[in-house]
Amino acid sequence: MSPVDFLKCARRWMPLLGAVVFGFFMLSPAVDAEPISASSASSASAASAAGASAPQAASATEAPAVSAPASQPVAVKGAPTQAVAAPVEASTGKFSRMAPPIGSDGQPMTPEQAWHIVNTVQVKPEPTSGPATVLISADVVRHLAPATRRAIQQALLIIYSEDPAYLQAYRESTRPLSDNLVGPITLSWLNRFWLDFKMQPVGNLTSASVQALLKFASIVRAHPQWKADLVGADLGKWIDGFDAKEQARYYQIRLAGTDDEIAAMLWLYHLDTDGNRNAGPDPDRALLTIYNYTLDAADFTLLASKSKVIDHLSALQDKVYLNQPLFDAAVLDALKDLGKQAEAYLPEARAVAITTTYQLTQASLAQLRNDARVPTPIIDAVSGLTEEYASQADFNEAILDATADIKTPVDPYVPEIVRAVQSQTTYVLTARALAELASSRRNESVPPVILDMLKGLQGLQYPQLWLFDRAVMARLREGVGACPTGIPGSVADARKVSAEQMQQLSAVLRDPALFAQLEALWRKGACSNVDTLSLPQLMQALYDRFRPSLVATARKKPAFDPNKQVSWDGNGCGCVLDRLDGEVYGFFPFWMAGPKQNVDFSTLSRIGYYGATFDDTGRLVQANYGSSFVDLAQTSASLPGDFVSVAQRHQSNVQWVIQRNDWRSWTRLDKDRKVAVLNRLSDDIVRLLSTGLQNWTAAVSNRLPFGARFAPTNGSGVVLFFDGYPEDPVSVQAFNQFVDQLRSRLRKARAGDRIDVMLRHDRVGHGVYSYANLMQLVTDSDKNAVTDLLARVERDQKRRPNFLVLLDEPTTDSKKALRESVEAGLHGEERMTVLRQIVPVITFDNDNWQQLQDDIVYAQDNFGGIGFWPMPLSAAGAAQKTDPAMPTVDSLVPRAMEGVQACTLTRSISECIADHYQDPPGAQSSAVCKTVCENLYAFRLATKLVLLLLIGCAVAYYASCRWREWMARYHHAPALVVGAVWILLGLALLFCDPFLRWLARGYMIPIFLVLFIIAVIAWYQYQLKARDDQP
Repeated sequence: MSPVDFLKCARRWMPLLGAVVFGFFMLSPAVDAEPISASSASSASAASAAGASAPQAASATEAPAVSAPASQPVAVKGAPTQAVAAPVEASTGKFSRMAPPIGSDGQPMTPEQAWHIVNTVQVKPEPTSGPATVLISADVVRHLAPATRRAIQQALLIIYSEDPAYLQAYRESTRPLSDNLVGPITLSWLNRFWLDFKMQPVGNLTSASVQALLKFASIVRAHPQWKADLVGADLGKWIDGFDAKEQARYYQIRLAGTDDEIAAMLWLYHLDTDGNRNAGPDPDRALLTIYNYTLDAADFTLLASKSKVIDHLSALQDKVYLNQPLFDAAVLDALKDLGKQAEAYLPEARAVAITTTYQLTQASLAQLRNDARVPTPIIDAVSGLTEEYASQADFNEAILDATADIKTPVDPYVPEIVRAVQSQTTYVLTARALAELASSRRNESVPPVILDMLKGLQGLQYPQLWLFDRAVMARLREGVGACPTGIPGSVADARKVSAEQMQQLSAVLRDPALFAQLEALWRKGACSNVDTLSLPQLMQALYDRFRPSLVATARKKPAFDPNKQVSWDGNGCGCVLDRLDGEVYGFFPFWMAGPKQNVDFSTLSRIGYYGATFDDTGRLVQANYGSSFVDLAQTSASLPGDFVSVAQRHQSNVQWVIQRNDWRSWTRLDKDRKVAVLNRLSDDIVRLLSTGLQNWTAAVSNRLPFGARFAPTNGSGVVLFFDGYPEDPVSVQAFNQFVDQLRSRLRKARAGDRIDVMLRHDRVGHGVYSYANLMQLVTDSDKNAVTDLLARVERDQKRRPNFLVLLDEPTTDSKKALRESVEAGLHGEERMTVLRQIVPVITFDNDNWQQLQDDIVYAQDNFGGIGFWPMPLSAAGAAQKTDPAMPTVDSLVPRAMEGVQACTLTRSISECIADHYQDPPGAQSSAVCKTVCENLYAFRLATKLVLLLLIGCAVAYYASCRWREWMARYHHAPALVVGAVWILLGLALLFCDPFLRWLARGYMIPIFLVLFIIAVIAWYQYQLKARDDQP
């Protein structure tokens, strides 16, 4: 080979040559893959704070040296700005969701101690000579042991196992990240690791970089609770905010620090960023897809018996299935006891069972010789590999072993040999595949003591994963009895497990350090400030043990069935109460459609239908189905008794929730393209809301003069749920412009123009939901006011957008945090304005009624309404009343007036709202008003017709002598009857028509006085006329 050809080859294969250094490191005794020993006492003490034992890296990996500082270093970001005397005082400075780590003295670290530990780490210079800097040659690549190559890929799997892109590559049919070869895909992830951790030189694998990879993988394996921070990009961005010297120190700690150093750095990071760090997107986000997180009775049975799944599948061991349908049928039959849950195991069972065998036949060898792409010595060396290999990794190893004595590099020709072999794909659950299934944390059983803590979640629904996570951790907190609320009558404090169950928990955890902290909280009940700071991470550490299995079971992808219609019945509930102190929202997910459901509309001013999303062109699409949402909604609106008409009959407004949580493709669009997508979305929303309803009200209105103005349309507006919407200025400006233009277009189309915004609690104050932009949305709404003359006198004329905030559990804490965050972000009148537009949305557990009452009263006092996910149904409330839990005397709330009761007694969401969320409290509509309101259009039409008849009688009386004589003969009884009917209908409307009642509020006495004067004048004129007619 000429020097030029050698340089070309070297340039082409340099990444591969660099990757081999990992093998050099693994082959040396200093970094042999030995079992990891226990760490030092100081490291173990830090690990105990996180609830995990601290393993130590391989012996050749030295911890960064720590020396006593000569003087106080210059203050840097993350360090405390003033001396902290004790943990109690430290907690008042900055808030951290991470618990204070336990130091070497067995006490929680103060911020000063953490800062001291971090800043006494001496930065090691990059080695410039020695074995650590030597690149591994191509000759070493050929002689790497299979265990070495496997260790490279296993380390990357540990580090990037939560990365969707990595998992996608890992599951490729060619298994590029698990084939025991350091190929281009493996090299690309090694390069990413070096880039993420600022290792130099990027792209060259040396002993030092291999050592760092192994060390970091061992840290992540030993402390899974640190993984999200250590691997995440946010920590790197925080470190990049330091000067160059401090960056090197923090990157060194992140990559290869001791447990004390890493714990101290992470605590400083959380102290500095938890108050202002942007919330990340939902990990389950997917375009045109909506997930639901819920645990039903079957799920709890499955969680308790997941270990039996492997036993059932063991009956299929080593049975060969020639295609996927045959394999699926066998798996479903083996797991038939699980019912529908069996289908959830199919993807994972397929992934471990799929087997592609490789065999080098005579035809394959002839093809290789004819193509002449592979050197003849290599073909001759592999010609003996005619047996069948169970995987590509085994076949690749056989090739390398067979060509060990050949001087020519073999790796470039392995793909050509693999393409020439005869392969066959089958499905076989081998012992190894079953072992892999059994080792998956998704398939772990959840112990009874944990399920007992979570039993109150049965049947509850959460629209996002983070809400489900917080709900589970709240239940675990209540089960441990940590930091009780102290609210009289709250059943949350009564969910504390027994001493026997705590012993069961100890046996399950097998972690004395974590259990000791949990037991301490269980014994003492009340919490100090330090306990309060430690609590979130303790619950996270406990939850992480069972989270994969719980999430895998709770995650549901509900199917949309166009044949299932939404069917509601008010069952005589009447209309929305006229004096509610704010909006009451209820959300109806599309998967709840089906049999007729009883809904108490009297306390639901707005209902959000959850099921619409949109694609990258802006077209409205039905989630989990793919068809046009507008077409489906128009079809539903044309059916008799459609749910929008039923809700409007009860004066409750239906809004369409437009949801999207996957914006990854959005970042690739330029400004004009983003605006075009939102314009197309606006077109579909206008079509959706301007669709006319096919009920008799609409039919009559459209045939009356000027009646089209009052013809009902398909909903009163939309709720924009753009979760994770990009925060760049262009996207924010496009969103604001979209909202303002959509409002104008809806008014022009005479459709419902209500536009509300829905967001997660942890997104308040960030991006498009920043306090300034929320205020801007309100201001834009005020500027774009209603100009229609009739609309000006409607009771909801000031249609400012509401901000529907999904609250996480426990709501006793999150509702206060929401208010405090807004108060800190805004001031004066702006603070009041935004707070009055915020509507917290909660998921009620149908158990803790005292907490519900507190939430309702708090929302009434601080916000502009309250929402429920999902909307309460009357049937559920009736079921709860059949066997009420009698509250204690302490749980009763002093009655503001007669008829108002504590929610613990009524055990009905509707009655609780009526008692505590309107003025006057506890007021109910009369039977007459319920009848009038539910048939409001009929009463209005009848009143108009009777009035026309009465006017006709009066005209005939004065214009026709024959009519006047006929009326006198019957003493004017017909006219009096018609007049009495009109008065009764008018009074009924005046007192029961929500619009007229609101319009006449405060003017009832003048109205009756005017009517009385008119009646007196009419009677007096009649008497005068009777006297004048006498001879």
